Amino acid sequence: MPISLHAAEYSEPSRMSVGYVITTPEVRSPLMPGVRGDFAENLAVLKDLGYDTLEVAMRDPEDPDAQGVEAEIARSGFSVTMIGSAPSELQDGVMMCHPDAEVREAGAARLRSLIDAGEKLGALGVNIGRFRGTCIPGEMWETSNGWMRDAMRAGADYAAERGMKIYIEPYNRYETNFINTVRQGMEYVKEENHAGLALMIDSCWMNSEDASIPGAIFAAREWIEYVHVADSTRGYPGSGHIHFGDFIRALREIDYEGVLSVQIDQKPAFRVAAERSIRLLRCFL
Repeated sequence: MPISLHAAEYSEPSRMSVGYVITTPEVRSPLMPGVRGDFAENLAVLKDLGYDTLEVAMRDPEDPDAQGVEAEIARSGFSVTMIGSAPSELQDGVMMCHPDAEVREAGAARLRSLIDAGEKLGALGVNIGRFRGTCIPGEMWETSNGWMRDAMRAGADYAAERGMKIYIEPYNRYETNFINTVRQGMEYVKEENHAGLALMIDSCWMNSEDASIPGAIFAAREWIEYVHVADSTRGYPGSGHIHFGDFIRALREIDYEGVLSVQIDQKPAFRVAAERSIRLLRCFL
């Protein structure tokens, strides 16, 4: 467990909060890195472990199985900071950029639905990771890149009208060719200059795509608004080779005061992974 303790260097505790990705009942894909199963029971476990907030990954807010989530969260006392969009792509094949116009249209409609759900739950916005899809290499590159950018702007417009944002997540090169590194994400957000668009980062993807994790954080210091944490193989923090002491120290140095949202595979088991995650992260806060 390659960690380096830095919390003792600071006279004041960090204002960062720790969240966890929980899926709504209509999410059934085993590929989604978030806890599935009994929604109320999972909320109770996270409350017992001392988590501050939730990231709610939804497939389709209009699915009957997704109804009642708002009431369950209200009863739990948790706040919701983010809506996760990955289940729409994983389970339904719905995404923002795709060769089939019907898929693109379904992706746009789904994003609006997710934003609406986030507004009801008081979320900051919707995370855009694998849900964005990928641009088509070769002769279709320019056209598909235009589809991607148009879809992003439309989503950002819709979010901004509701006082929210869509959060672009630099993602691994094997699943998208549109924004892989933090620097690319920063340049894109700067270029678009849109009130409804923001940059978030993910420690697991940074481990594979950025030459230096602290260096990427410092370079994008003015732009980072949300953070996913997971170790090098999407396991709980401390299960791989990412130095989370250095990671959080860099965030503290840039005065990041937002959420560290734990987005991990539930191994060896949900409660074990969730407990180990928050225990390690609290060491540095």
